[in-house]
Amino acid sequence: MKLGSILGILMLAAALMYWEWKSSKEKRARIVSAGITVIAAVIGIILLFQPRLPGPTQIVKLVFGSVDQLMK
Repeated sequence: MKLGSILGILMLAAALMYWEWKSSKEKRARIVSAGITVIAAVIGIILLFQPRLPGPTQIVKLVFGSVDQLMK
């Protein structure tokens, strides 16, 4: 079941990268879009195995929560 999900994520990421690569003329934009797509695919695969990982808002609160307390 997870193997099918992983293959699905990878196929969608590859299709997105191919479509963005063909539609963009600038090399820097191609690299940035490919990098963001790869990072999103890796995060998706990690979340398949560890669904209880904290979300982005919880991580920001953890990192900047102490700064907020210091500024008060």
